[in-house]
Amino acid sequence: MDRPDGAPTIRARQLKAAMDHLEARRWRLAEVQCRVLLAVDPADVEATLVLGLSIAASGEATRAAPILGRVRRARPDHADPCRDLATMQPRVPRSLVARQYRACLRLAPEDGRLRQDFASYLLENADPTAALAVLRDAPEGPGTFNLRGMALAEAGRFKDATRCFDSAARLDPDSSANWANLGMMLKIEGRFDDALAAYDRAIVRAGGDPQIKVNRAIALLHAGRWEEAWRDYEWRFERPGYSAVSTAPLLPVLDAPARLDGQRILVWHEEGFGDTLQFARYLPMLARLGAAVTASVPAPLVRLLRCIPGISVVQAGDGALPAHDHHCPFFSLPRVFGTTTRDVPGEPYLSADPALAAAWSARLPRDGLGVGLVWAGQARPWLQGFTSVDRRRSAGLAAFAPLATVRGVRFVSLQAGTPAAQEPPPGMVLTDPMEAVRDFADTAAIIANLDVVISVDTSVAHLAGAMGKPVFLLDRYDNCWRWLHGRSDSPWYPSMTIFRQPRPGEWASPMHRAASSLAALAIFRGGQAAAAPALAA
Repeated sequence: MDRPDGAPTIRARQLKAAMDHLEARRWRLAEVQCRVLLAVDPADVEATLVLGLSIAASGEATRAAPILGRVRRARPDHADPCRDLATMQPRVPRSLVARQYRACLRLAPEDGRLRQDFASYLLENADPTAALAVLRDAPEGPGTFNLRGMALAEAGRFKDATRCFDSAARLDPDSSANWANLGMMLKIEGRFDDALAAYDRAIVRAGGDPQIKVNRAIALLHAGRWEEAWRDYEWRFERPGYSAVSTAPLLPVLDAPARLDGQRILVWHEEGFGDTLQFARYLPMLARLGAAVTASVPAPLVRLLRCIPGISVVQAGDGALPAHDHHCPFFSLPRVFGTTTRDVPGEPYLSADPALAAAWSARLPRDGLGVGLVWAGQARPWLQGFTSVDRRRSAGLAAFAPLATVRGVRFVSLQAGTPAAQEPPPGMVLTDPMEAVRDFADTAAIIANLDVVISVDTSVAHLAGAMGKPVFLLDRYDNCWRWLHGRSDSPWYPSMTIFRQPRPGEWASPMHRAASSLAALAIFRGGQAAAAPALAA
């Protein structure tokens, strides 16, 4: 029997019952329970919210809109109720959430906060075009300009995004986000001094936010100011959630004539495969200084890196790490050696296992110039924002059509993952050995049997460059820092030629230039073969 003061207890039970129905997707029962609650107290905001969510989740966006509107007005300091719909468990379809936002906007088209929240939701779900459409009628202000800039940047319209972020920063100069976003766009446009100045303003306003400091360091890297950049990039260790694999001292800068005799150094994989392949060049240098070097890397890299003489290689996450005196993530090795654009150790440092290369040779076509192709990267959906970067750096196999016109070549796929299923363009005969590839050691063995690799910005380009193989890099407009700005060569890989987009998303121009260079290479190699002396009978 309820106590005389038991009304709140009864309400709590009824509200919990409504929420249980909601979580079990019993929309009608949840609605009935909420209407019982609202008959007692029409101002019950929680019951109104559950009522609106149950109707919205059932797909009745128009009927749910005025109910969610009441919640929105009753709690202006809370997240929009459409966000509650988006985060419900089990998740409702994104299309249903978007439809609910639109229904709410039809009732309150002047609600700038709702419009901005809907645009943010669309951006989080990789739909910048729809976000721009929603923002078209938003009231002008720093928030609108910032969101519009983000949508334009996601759509690859970097110059337009720069103007929006500039407007946002001028209207709200105390916002660190506005200055940081402006800095990122200025960096993409090659305006490095302006970008660094914007980042400096952002850092002052953000109280030294380590992520903004890291972004500033990337701008320094892109500008080729590596002496400053390597030190500043270490701010990544201060980012929330960052976890190093060791509590041992970090390897310091090694000024000549420093020696590491007897020192046990653990070097560990930090981010992408390409980063570790790029900076593996420093492992032999540590060994030459007398260190006992252990590299901890993911399984796909273990066999390949074991081909580096004098290096012990262990699989990351496979048991306890060996004892060590210092540790160093791969990305910190350029800082340790004080690398500048003028003294990158550029000689080949990775190679295929000879027996493995010979075994793969029997599976590959032998006639003509051997050309390996990679047309897409790895999306990495677990990294915030990386999906859009991957979309911009990936060309798709259809874009490689100009290469199909080059005579005297044989194309071999080096593409992994879902994009490998794409059909080659007309006229291109493509051998695909990748189903039998276990790891990067197999990929290296295939590359050893090729003459050139043509790749978008992904790990295979690093592997081929590290082997000294000629590489044609197809680079996006908003390119990665490591390829610098305005260069067609790379200090990291002397055998690389860069073909960069002149405009965001425009692959035709770099692809035609790569096809011309490939044709010249095929003619040159063909001439070499014709001029080779015949064997004596």
